[in-house]
Amino acid sequence: MAAKDFDRIAQEILDNVGGKDNVTGAVHCMTRLRLNLRDYDKINADGVKAIKGVLGAQMVGGQYQVIIGQTVPNVYKEFCALTGIKETGAIDENLDEGPKGPLTFKGVIDKCLDAITGSLTPILPILIVAGLIKMIIAILGPTMLGVVNEGDNLYSILNLAGDAGFYFLPMYVSVSAARKFGANQWIAMLIAGIMLHPTMTGWVTEGTPMTVYGIPMTLVNYSSSVFPMILSIFVMSYVEKFFKKVVPEQVSTMFVPLGTVLVMLPLALCVVGPLGQILGNGISAGLLALHNILGPVGVAIIGSLFLLLVATGMHLAVISTALISFAQLGYDDTILVGSICGTYALIAIYLMYTLKAKDAEDRELGLSCFVSQALGGVGEPGIFGIIMRKPKALLIEMVAAFCGGLYAGLTHCALYLLGSSNFMNAIVFANPNDPMGLVNGCIACGISFVVAVVLCLVLGFDGPLPFFGKKQEA
Repeated sequence: MAAKDFDRIAQEILDNVGGKDNVTGAVHCMTRLRLNLRDYDKINADGVKAIKGVLGAQMVGGQYQVIIGQTVPNVYKEFCALTGIKETGAIDENLDEGPKGPLTFKGVIDKCLDAITGSLTPILPILIVAGLIKMIIAILGPTMLGVVNEGDNLYSILNLAGDAGFYFLPMYVSVSAARKFGANQWIAMLIAGIMLHPTMTGWVTEGTPMTVYGIPMTLVNYSSSVFPMILSIFVMSYVEKFFKKVVPEQVSTMFVPLGTVLVMLPLALCVVGPLGQILGNGISAGLLALHNILGPVGVAIIGSLFLLLVATGMHLAVISTALISFAQLGYDDTILVGSICGTYALIAIYLMYTLKAKDAEDRELGLSCFVSQALGGVGEPGIFGIIMRKPKALLIEMVAAFCGGLYAGLTHCALYLLGSSNFMNAIVFANPNDPMGLVNGCIACGISFVVAVVLCLVLGFDGPLPFFGKKQEA
């Protein structure tokens, strides 16, 4: 981000909080510009949140906090220059005190989105680069241009580089989540390392029964997972705070980290980490029941929810149900049908995000996500870079996947093979005994694509969700 962008962000924030005369104080922490104002009614909350470079804003402990990310010191410097406020060093991320206000549904959603955005935004470069590398492999590989084969050195090296970006995703998330929640980054990385350790992977692969302090451990493969790590580090931040309070300062360097890790072992491995897997098993059973009760509508609902399952790591248990169907019947007509339609909705959303981008940064993000998904079949950059950061984009994907999934359910579409989630994904509907299977599958995917394009044009990507309240809280 150029210096002129920091000046622009600072000026736009100032304009939307009532101007220089309304600002009585300003400090910053690791990710937020924290403002004290004379009259908080002068805040244009929607205007602040619409500023390019601002990730969100909220009232916390009598302060108006503008979430910017790791470049906040640069914006803070420019803001102080504009207001004449004396600069100070960064403060603790978690010095928020005072009344928190009533607990509301919208407040909970805002806090969850804030936590997700703050944990994912810093790692976007990793996701984008890894996705583009996987896209290059897909284009050059044997299924497309055939320039390189799976045994070639170039293919192996590029595949290694791309996989590293996603396999160690929990490690990267642990650092950004620790910064977000004010926890020790290095201990957070240790927790991630424990969950990714080859021995842990071996236990999962072999199905070895394990316990932690006698507590049964649910075996889960945490590679490429995101939300189990965000939740684990969130819990860890409170465990660490507890030990900081009770451990004498003279020995805190040793015993605060040690106590934190020893307590987090059962919490992370037996409770918080496996939560997605446990919920996924329950959801899988519920989705199958939904299909049995509602038929085609059930297929549509499953399709609309599938991206949320992927984003929260609950999809693995659901996919295993689809694989059982493949093994027993030779096809799946329930779990993955709507998700294939959702792939085309994602491709449409990333394309429209690129075309509607107001600046080069957003355009580059949209284009990289579009290329990664459409050509490489890699969804993580777009899911975590756009969909989970833009509630409207998530809504659009869910509605578009529902529409396509409904048509697919009504025409009894089924998957007869598993393919890459790129623009060729519709071929999985090819039925050797029914040519119309592929035709209807392509129509269903086309419906999702068109619906997503139309909704992107009508709703856009910024601003509050429809029917969620036009007025956003400061």
